[in-house]
Amino acid sequence: MYQESDDKLGGSALSDTLLFVLLVIAFFVFGAVAAVLRAKFDSSVPLYVFVLIFGVLLYLIYKFRIVGYRYTVFYSEPETEYDPRFDDYITHEDHPYPVGTVVFEKTVSAKGTIVEVIKKAELVAVLDAGEEYECDLEKILGPKKKERSSSIVFRRDGKVTRLYFTPSDRFKEYVKGIIEG
Repeated sequence: MYQESDDKLGGSALSDTLLFVLLVIAFFVFGAVAAVLRAKFDSSVPLYVFVLIFGVLLYLIYKFRIVGYRYTVFYSEPETEYDPRFDDYITHEDHPYPVGTVVFEKTVSAKGTIVEVIKKAELVAVLDAGEEYECDLEKILGPKKKERSSSIVFRRDGKVTRLYFTPSDRFKEYVKGIIEG
């Protein structure tokens, strides 16, 4: 099994705390400025602008910091290891999917929701950015625009679907190995 995520900013607890503190400070500073402007010009427009700016800021943080995608490919059986407790070779983990399965998850604060599960028999091709392929459906499962994203093509129920995502070269090689093997 190989898994990777397209964490855009690679947040840590320290950077998340710092971001939260900066948001609170920005909220009070913008609020104070909007209150002064509202009193000075006797208008509610500065408050509306304040709410709009803060809403856009929160949306951008959500979009670029909290939401991401995780890609998993099950490219081989789990390895067996010698366990002296049983005096035998055993596998310590079981894969939830058979070998050859590719799983796409949308993550919100590191909690994943499975968006797509592609079986080995359904895989058609893995394409680099800019490569063309005739398809019926397209989905974008990554932070980049589809023109700059790699894609995986699969056939299900007679329809060809193309998923755009941002994998590493290692991930693409594993999937290509599954398709060729």
